[in-house]
Amino acid sequence: MERFMDMHCHLLPEVDDGAQSMEDTKQMLRMALDEGIQYIVVTPHHHPHRGKKPPKVLRHQLKLMREEAAKIDEKLRVYLGTEIYYGQDVPDLIREEKILTMNRTNYVLVEFSHSDPYEYICQGIRQIQMKGYEVILAHIERYHCMCDDIENAAHIAEMGVKIQVNADSITGENGRKVKRFVKQMMDRNLVYCVGTDAHRPNVRPPRMKKAAEYVQKKYGEDYMRRIFFSNARRIMLKRRRRDESGQSNT
Repeated sequence: MERFMDMHCHLLPEVDDGAQSMEDTKQMLRMALDEGIQYIVVTPHHHPHRGKKPPKVLRHQLKLMREEAAKIDEKLRVYLGTEIYYGQDVPDLIREEKILTMNRTNYVLVEFSHSDPYEYICQGIRQIQMKGYEVILAHIERYHCMCDDIENAAHIAEMGVKIQVNADSITGENGRKVKRFVKQMMDRNLVYCVGTDAHRPNVRPPRMKKAAEYVQKKYGEDYMRRIFFSNARRIMLKRRRRDESGQSNT
């Protein structure tokens, strides 16, 4: 079975609108393993309405989640990041370590409002970059200004942004227009990594296998492995501080 890395999901329990209990988390961990997902970056929201737990709480929940993951399968690896809803104060909050980066690297996963103008998204990204951070743009297919004009997405990539798409957008669960846009992105080699954006066992569960099989059939095994595993692994290994288990963010 192929091994995948989920770069964007909400499996960390009781911190946002994702997993509401450890039971939810355990159920989704089993689902993820069945899908071939062995490496999971939990990215709880830092959002004014969906969750904004402090790093101390997130790290405590990570410790509990890792204990449960080890009971399910020793191959499971769980890392900690944040899905950051952009606001003017975000760059400073990252610098002050009040918002977590991805696994203690200088990469940050950033989201915007679906209707934000292209110019505003570019401005926000530049402000974060000017503080010395690398931006991963969460689920680019959700932003109207990108989906309506792929050249905007291409320019974002030229700015050095790593572009993440959701697995269910690849397979068409979010509509034909979105699937077509993501296909165009892959045609132009603009997709860097994939996440499930999983929230709950019965609401957007952690599914990745179907999307990976589709990409392998259309674009080949090497490309599939790059966007479902090796690109993400390259990011997560940078400046990583390991603990005894080989994981970090503790």
